Amino acid sequence: MSGNDVRGRAPLSLVAQEPDLHFYRQRAEERGGPVLVLGAANGRVPWSLAGHGFAAVGVDSSEVMIRSAEERRAEESAEVSSRVQFIASDMRALRLTERFPLVLAPQHAMGVMATRDDLDAFLATVCHHLAPGGTFIYDVLNPPREAIIRDDDDPRSPLEPRRPLFARHLRERKAPGGTSPIRRLKLRHFAPEELDEALATCRLTLHERYGRFDGKPFDLQDSRQIGVATL
Repeated sequence: MSGNDVRGRAPLSLVAQEPDLHFYRQRAEERGGPVLVLGAANGRVPWSLAGHGFAAVGVDSSEVMIRSAEERRAEESAEVSSRVQFIASDMRALRLTERFPLVLAPQHAMGVMATRDDLDAFLATVCHHLAPGGTFIYDVLNPPREAIIRDDDDPRSPLEPRRPLFARHLRERKAPGGTSPIRRLKLRHFAPEELDEALATCRLTLHERYGRFDGKPFDLQDSRQIGVATL
C-alpha cells in the first residue's frame, strides 16, 4: 500500500508510528501472527498491525468502541481490512478456539479490571488464548510515588501512594439535552508486586519490564509499566 487516498490523507497504516505501535509491531515481527488484542478500544493497535501485514483480532467490552473500530474499514484497503476482526465481548469471559503467539493488552486495558478477581479472570483469558510458548505484553499505569506516606514508627513499613488506586481517565458527555450525567471511566493503578503475583498465579513468567516504549528499564518513578511475559 503506498501513497495517499483520494482525499489526500495518508491511510491509517501509513500514519507516523507512535512509540507503542512501533514496539508492538517489532514484537509481532519476532513472534509472528495472528495477534490477539484485548482492550482494542477504537482499533488503533489492531489496524496498525494489519497495516504491517499481521492478522489481528481486536476485542473490547464496549460495543461503542467496536463500532468505532469498524468505521475505519472505509479508510483502509481491502487487503488490510481482511486481516482485522473485531469482537465485542467481556474480556474476562472470552473463549475463542484459536490460539495466538502474541496477546496484547495495550493502552492500559487491564486498568478496567476493578478487583483482583477481575484481574485473575482477565489473565485466565490471556492464558487460554496463548499458543505454547506464546508471549503476553501489557501496558498499565504505575501507582504515583512522588508523594508517599510511611508509618514513622516502623521504618520498614511499606510505602503507600497518597493518591487512590483509581484515577479519572476519560469522560463521555451526552449530546445537548441528554439527561444522563457524565460517565467517567476509571483506570486502576497496579503495583509491580501485585502484577507479579497475579501473573505467577496464572502461570505467566515475566521476563521484561519497561518504563517506556523505547526500552527504558522500569523503575518505581515511572508512570507506566510495560511487561513482557510468557506462558
